[in-house]
Amino acid sequence: MKKTQSHSVWSMRFFWVLSIWFCLQSTSVVAKQGIYFTTLSERIQDQTLMLNAKVDFKLPEQVVSAIHHDIPILFKTEMVLLEEKSLLGIPFNRVRKSIEYRTELYAYGVNRYYVLYNHRNHKRQTFQTLEEALQTLGTLQALPVMSLVALHPEQTYLFKIRISLDKWRLPPPLLIDALLEPYWQLDSGWQSFQIHTPKSWH
Repeated sequence: MKKTQSHSVWSMRFFWVLSIWFCLQSTSVVAKQGIYFTTLSERIQDQTLMLNAKVDFKLPEQVVSAIHHDIPILFKTEMVLLEEKSLLGIPFNRVRKSIEYRTELYAYGVNRYYVLYNHRNHKRQTFQTLEEALQTLGTLQALPVMSLVALHPEQTYLFKIRISLDKWRLPPPLLIDALLEPYWQLDSGWQSFQIHTPKSWH
């Protein structure tokens, strides 16, 4: 009798540990899905403030399936340059530059090619794999933000950037699903860094 009870307790503990493991594995998979900035920095080139960034796109299988069913997915990029000021000792931020654009990702053809279309500069690029398209989408190199002539010397600025899946641009049947299901809520959140301008840019 005791041996049977001991075996039963052991079995219950085993299944309990196993269920926790599966939960952790599921949580780990969910945690890996999303949009993540891996590098973010500024550079000065030709008297212009420019941005360099690397972004990792981990798309859930539902989003990938939508792409493979000829549904275009739009990613919205938002950038804001804020000037940190103070009035009567109260700090506030003044918007000096705001940039927003969308990049469309879709698949086409029997051999399934992947296309990125930038709605800002109307540039179109074609790729053989989804991984190549996402890698290009996540590479921002020497992206112009603002001319240095418009920035004040010895001033602190805050640059913020955010990339998200624009669920509002999905077709109506998918929009309802996108509003309810977490796998459509892909958003990097605001990433930021400060910029301290010198007395002179020369």
